[in-house]
Amino acid sequence: MNLQEALSLGSKGVISLVGAGGKTSLMYALARELVSSGRRVLTTTTTRIFMPEGDHFSAAIISDVAGEITAQAEVLLKDHSHLTAGSAFLKDQNKLNGLKPAVIESILHSGLFDFIIIEADGAARRPLKACAPHEPVVPLFSDRIVALAGLDAVAKPLTGELVFRSSIFSRVTGLAPMQEITESSIASVMLHDMSAISDTGRASMRIAFLNKADNRERRQAGERIAAIFEKEDRSIFHRIIIGTLKPTPTIYQCMEMEQERT
Repeated sequence: MNLQEALSLGSKGVISLVGAGGKTSLMYALARELVSSGRRVLTTTTTRIFMPEGDHFSAAIISDVAGEITAQAEVLLKDHSHLTAGSAFLKDQNKLNGLKPAVIESILHSGLFDFIIIEADGAARRPLKACAPHEPVVPLFSDRIVALAGLDAVAKPLTGELVFRSSIFSRVTGLAPMQEITESSIASVMLHDMSAISDTGRASMRIAFLNKADNRERRQAGERIAAIFEKEDRSIFHRIIIGTLKPTPTIYQCMEMEQERT
């Protein structure tokens, strides 16, 4: 099973990535896979991302005006099927500043791209995070909302080095600093943060991607988290993926959740 199948993608769509522990890796791995199947892809952000380079390289457009972005894209798409766009280049951080959702929506309506993949959350490269009230910035026109978490944090102490916004994580889960991060605490934060995202109104599919399942112990941890999702609130996630993105994307399990929507 490849990423397109795991995310149940059709021929077009907008995918927003939230959480921690692999958003950038998933964004570019999915972009490469889609390009290889003949799709035109835009990767962007509503927060900030590093300027694409190395394995993530793509031609970049820097503008905060939708018309300027689409004009440049029309030219660049003649030679590149994958482009990245940001509103500004922050040279001191080597990052692209994000686009406003309204700008991304205008690009979407241009019809230039088959898929737009949005990094809609920031986690400062930690494997876990808990969202502040203003996060994440998920456009209402998203077809897929994928929440990531890194299974490498299981059984490690709750610290700021492992968890972005660790004080919020502590408040949501009841764990004190330096207490062991459990599967239950990860599930609680993911359910809490995903439930706070407004309904997009497009019948978007909500997916949990439990990343870094590099060994049997982590895969078993992922299975326990999936079981908690199913028991606690089957209305939040439609699908649970247990896999790893490096060195190459590998999907170990992909589970459908029976929905209890009213």
